[in-house]
Amino acid sequence: MNQGLVEVRGVCKSFRAGDHKVRVLDGVDLTVAAGESVAIVGPSGSGKSTLLNLLGTLDTPDQGTLVIDGRNLSMMAGDELAKFRNQNIGFVFQSHHLLPHLSVLENVLVPALAQASQVGPEVLERAGSLLKRVGLEHREGQLPGRLSGGERQRVAVVRALINRPRLILADEPTGALDRASAAEVARLLTELNREQGITLVLVTHSDELAGRMDRVLSMEDGRLV
Repeated sequence: MNQGLVEVRGVCKSFRAGDHKVRVLDGVDLTVAAGESVAIVGPSGSGKSTLLNLLGTLDTPDQGTLVIDGRNLSMMAGDELAKFRNQNIGFVFQSHHLLPHLSVLENVLVPALAQASQVGPEVLERAGSLLKRVGLEHREGQLPGRLSGGERQRVAVVRALINRPRLILADEPTGALDRASAAEVARLLTELNREQGITLVLVTHSDELAGRMDRVLSMEDGRLV
């Protein structure tokens, strides 16, 4: 197996609820190989999304270590951490989070513009190629409001890929879609994982989507089992 791209060791996370602290993650260990696809399943409130947020550097653990591509996340902060996130991690959420006033193409380019004031021809070519890959090359000038739910989620996947990230994190990426659109997005994610070697970690309640992954892990009471 390839060297682990993601290494999680002894990670704990608690949140305060009134006068009490609730432990959401309780000593989580996880290794994900480069190019692997992993689904994390389990009941609501078991800690799945919290773990994904920690992997995405959107939050920090109370204890334990998270290493992505050899970089210890706790050793980075501020602009350095933001740059690492932008260049190495792509996000796909249950809600597409597209900016309604921007066109499809402009939405796709948002992560690239976080690194530069303008994008070059290579990035524009990649955006066009990815939109063609997902069957939306003819919609690049339209606003998100003109697209179906499945089309908006495909745009969100392309946006996540534009900076050539090593890791894609997806939180219920098909949860808000009808059955046909969900199957389409599930197929797209697995094909991109295999074609481009992108490491994929996703949280889902969908048995169909989970079954497409290389591994399925279950989270119960803040632990992977």
